Amino acid sequence: MITRLNIIGKYLDQPAFVKKLYDTVPLSLSAVAACYGLYDTYKSSEKERKNKLIQNFSVLAFTISSALIATRGLRIKGKQIFEGLIELPHLHKHDIEEVLDKVSDDKLKNLVNKVKDGEMLKLSEVSNLAEELENKFKGENLIKKVIPDAHNHKPFEELKKLSLLGLIPVIGGITGGILGDKLTKQDWKKKLPDKIKEGSYQYLNNIFLCNVGAGLALLLMNKFNVKSKAVRFVAMLTGVIGVGLVAGSAIANFIGKNFINPIFDKNTNMHRHNDFTSMFKDLNHERHPEALDVSLHIDDIASVGFISGLKWIGPVLPILYSVSAYRAGVGYRNGDKYYHNHFKNHVATNSHNRNIFEKFQRSSQT
Repeated sequence: MITRLNIIGKYLDQPAFVKKLYDTVPLSLSAVAACYGLYDTYKSSEKERKNKLIQNFSVLAFTISSALIATRGLRIKGKQIFEGLIELPHLHKHDIEEVLDKVSDDKLKNLVNKVKDGEMLKLSEVSNLAEELENKFKGENLIKKVIPDAHNHKPFEELKKLSLLGLIPVIGGITGGILGDKLTKQDWKKKLPDKIKEGSYQYLNNIFLCNVGAGLALLLMNKFNVKSKAVRFVAMLTGVIGVGLVAGSAIANFIGKNFINPIFDKNTNMHRHNDFTSMFKDLNHERHPEALDVSLHIDDIASVGFISGLKWIGPVLPILYSVSAYRAGVGYRNGDKYYHNHFKNHVATNSHNRNIFEKFQRSSQT
């Protein structure tokens, strides 16, 4: 079983495979986005479809463009404006030449040459190559010279890259959402707070805090000088689950309630108590975690793999982060009714604030 997994790992580690995946992602991501945009437009009412189509197109176009730019960089008229955050693996031709000098079998030499020429081996060919090299040159691990093991010498730099890679599409999605509101002649300023709030929730909960968890685990592994890749992988994944999956939503909503909401809502303080504990109450009143939020944490496993040196994961990260970016662009919120009812019950019982509540109620209906 372990041998089989190693072979699959070698197959995925091929620079030619990563390059093919890298080239496939733009069309695949665009096709999936277009299908979703059309579906979401179709399920809306006939009266809303035109505006919904424009908004979806705007948000998805900016989301995809920013995600791909973050990955690949931006070049205009031959001038590099922005360097891509994902670096493709490269062949170690001097190591391959060393293997070719040792190999005499024509079939084996042909497989090694295919790798050298940038061709992608089939899974069965990778298996045959690894098996034959081990049989003929026991203990020399020559397969590692032909297809290097996954490795990463600067994991903390990769964590910074991942955090930025996740932030850029979220900003792109919000930008697309603003443009969509303007094109459909809606009050974009009124809808901006929800986009910022959802963007901060998505980024903190599904991206940044997960990277923090992985980083804390890395610090711990380095402190105790743990070298095992398997142990480091499990430790990082545990950190991601602990900080991101378990506590991420609460932390994101805490920051949103106490630091982001006051920027947009001048009346935020009127439904708080004056004690410190009020900062922790009703954290989910505007945005509570749901099944899709939990499923989005699949990108955390991918991120840990990327930090561990699995370069084939890099090209697919924009696909995973695009869901968060889209939700930010449309300003997705799922707790408004609960928030309104809670706010109404709290303020209506306070004669001092009753007039303020009535103003709030009237403004929320416009």
